[in-house]
Amino acid sequence: MLSVVILRLLFSPNGSVDRGAFSMGVLLLALAALGIHHGMHGWGGPFGLGSFVFMAAIAWSALCLSRKRLHDFGWSGFVIPIFLGLYLLAVAGAIFFLNPEALASWQQTLATFGLFSGPMIGWLIALAIIPGNGLAATVKATW
Repeated sequence: MLSVVILRLLFSPNGSVDRGAFSMGVLLLALAALGIHHGMHGWGGPFGLGSFVFMAAIAWSALCLSRKRLHDFGWSGFVIPIFLGLYLLAVAGAIFFLNPEALASWQQTLATFGLFSGPMIGWLIALAIIPGNGLAATVKATW
């Protein structure tokens, strides 16, 4: 029974979740991603199909979790493509400002890591700490 709840949490886009369920989902997703990544030992299958399926499942789960959390705020899931579009524009624009010769320094590497992963980490933290409006409590039984 618990496995059905976890599968619905990670793979069903319907409903909403509160902060605790969202945080638990993100933790489960991160642990599953690390475990599967290490279990694959670099095996991607023919034409990298295994890696593609793995990444698609992780992306779908992250999308479902974010959408459910946004619904707890009373927001539309369309906020996700807007955020991702702005993020991709920032990353694409940043490529022109990075100095390839300076990438050998640890400061430049840290700045690059922060630029590329910072917005996504900020997105997850914001969704985890912003209180919702209680919709998750009324819909919780459905997921």
